[in-house]
Amino acid sequence: MKLRLRPMPWLTGIVAVMLVILISLGVWQFQRLQWKTNLLTEVEASVTSPPLTSLEDLERAIAANEPVDFRRISFQSSPTAGEPVYAVYRTQQGGIYWDLFEQYSSVFGRYDTVLNDVKPDGTAVSPANIVADVLVGYVREDHPMGRVEGWLKSKPNRTTNRWFKFNQTGDWGGTETLTSHYIDIAAKLPFDTADRGASAAAALPVRRPSIRNNHRDYMLTWFSFAFLLVIFYLMIHRRAGRLTW
Repeated sequence: MKLRLRPMPWLTGIVAVMLVILISLGVWQFQRLQWKTNLLTEVEASVTSPPLTSLEDLERAIAANEPVDFRRISFQSSPTAGEPVYAVYRTQQGGIYWDLFEQYSSVFGRYDTVLNDVKPDGTAVSPANIVADVLVGYVREDHPMGRVEGWLKSKPNRTTNRWFKFNQTGDWGGTETLTSHYIDIAAKLPFDTADRGASAAAALPVRRPSIRNNHRDYMLTWFSFAFLLVIFYLMIHRRAGRLTW
């Protein structure tokens, strides 16, 4: 059997461009599938790991590139003397919120949430400081803005305590090793026994983020479109008598 195809130039050009687009989208979704699968694996490893028991342990884990996002932690600390409380703008489903952060050694901790009925006026926020020797919570990784978003968004100003998204450009000082992480504080314990703090951290419920991973379906959809496009292309040529065997 000898296959003969006399391509229609205009149709062939259109189909070639569409195939490049569809296959590129399929490859992109395949890459997203790999990234999301690895992310979910890292999160699962983090949330099922024993709680960290100090900020030093957290620093070592990050330096060793271990997954720490959503990992439980307890640490002995108190607010850093003379450091301001940071009012941080965040958009969330259902409203706009102002989260409050305070610096502990080389890491920031979120310990309260203020609804958007508290209007920013440029002045420093001064809630009562935490009086606690042991804090318990979850380590969180902060993801920076993209390049274009970084150009468009206003930059943080640590000196004037401006309202801004959390450390998106890394402009906060005093965080030499942990500029990309913070701690969601879930409990404030008025005692200084590390073992009890570790027990409290172990008793925290495991937090697994709800992350959908539909990229396999998306990948197969784009590749299916590319396959069907080739079939339709051949059928049109067959009906026009340009494809014979």
